Amino acid sequence: MAPIYHLCSHIQNAYKAQLKRIAVPYSKTNKAISTILYEEGLLESIQSGDTIAPFERGYEVPFSNSNIAKRRLWLNLKYRHGEAALTTMKVISKPSRRIFASLEECEAIAASRNSHSLLKPQVLGQITILNTPYGIVEMKDALKKKVGGEVLCYAL
Repeated sequence: MAPIYHLCSHIQNAYKAQLKRIAVPYSKTNKAISTILYEEGLLESIQSGDTIAPFERGYEVPFSNSNIAKRRLWLNLKYRHGEAALTTMKVISKPSRRIFASLEECEAIAASRNSHSLLKPQVLGQITILNTPYGIVEMKDALKKKVGGEVLCYAL
């Protein structure tokens, strides 16, 4: 799994610096998390590209040993009336300490109740991202599928 702490800190710092577009390393994990943020309205758009610029719409370059290190995801950040759409993005599960939540714990967290000593209840507008057997999904989708998993990060 790609280091998501790099993605989280990169996005949060870019919003603090009022940047319009950023490039993060391309990985399946980064793409899945970015897609969730886009679907929840925290990113304006996502494009794949290289270290120089994003590719044109619909243009994909196949993976090869010569270009794998240069692939990037270009994220266009969203602002509402000059304010950042995302204020906080924090990693929960780290390589040194993995945090897992069962279905019952996910239900309690979503209902704003304490259930786990290391996980805080959700607040209004918070997006919690989980790694489940169905892939990387937002907590509400994990609850619909009735599954728990590793709690990767949250965004607010």
